[in-house]
Amino acid sequence: MKIAYTVWTWQMDPFNKFVRSNDKEIQKIEFEKAAREISFLGYKGIENFNIIADTFGDDIDSLKAILNRYNLDLTAVYTYIKTDFDADLKMAERCIKLLNDIGCDILNLQGPKHGPDGTSEKDILDTVEKATIIGKLAHDHGVKCCFHPHWGSTVEKEHEIALFAEKTDPELVHFCIDTAHTQLMDMDPIKIVEQYKDRIAYMHFKDVDPDVTITPERPMNRFRAVGQGTVDFKGVYKKLKEVGYDGTICVELDYPIICNYQSAQTSRQYIHDVLGE
Repeated sequence: MKIAYTVWTWQMDPFNKFVRSNDKEIQKIEFEKAAREISFLGYKGIENFNIIADTFGDDIDSLKAILNRYNLDLTAVYTYIKTDFDADLKMAERCIKLLNDIGCDILNLQGPKHGPDGTSEKDILDTVEKATIIGKLAHDHGVKCCFHPHWGSTVEKEHEIALFAEKTDPELVHFCIDTAHTQLMDMDPIKIVEQYKDRIAYMHFKDVDPDVTITPERPMNRFRAVGQGTVDFKGVYKKLKEVGYDGTICVELDYPIICNYQSAQTSRQYIHDVLGE
């Protein structure tokens, strides 16, 4: 399996309300800093949010040069369904073009936020329809659309994932399973990997602090580097091997405790020492 790291936190400051510079040159500098650091730590791939299309969409040669300089592959681009689907679809098109240009075949897709009353069946079916449109677009261009169940979105809980899976075409919509988001919603990530083994095309690894008193209104603040929480990564990794998964394990941490480098280092050491990758 290829071990990658997602680098949007270098370009969107998690310590400053996720502000990012509108200056493309600054964005390129931050992206290269991320590439340099994760390459030094032994990661072999890099994932980024759709901001990569803004940063490098019209300068693919610079992106290729950075990846080559640090011996990294682009493993995925992550995009969203929000409130303006026309805009979402245009962004997906831009991301797919960049993926084609760079030789990567994974588009990660997150559903829209749910309302204050949670998710209705209508909300899930609307997400199914939009994910299918993006999934077909990706499929037609040789890219796998991997839907990412996510806290706070229309597809976050076990029964919501099940309905979404039932209503989507597995040829058009795959899954990216995230160990932290599944555990946060009281699911066993090992069970989820087994259940959707035929549809998983990408994995996110991050951990969860068990202290539920930490900002209960936003439990994502409990996310931690791999090995610093309660996720059974040895069990997840064993299950991935059992089901024949040979894709990318991409480490992500939305809220680094100290800094991006320290979190990436902690996770890489655990994956090397404990999982043997």
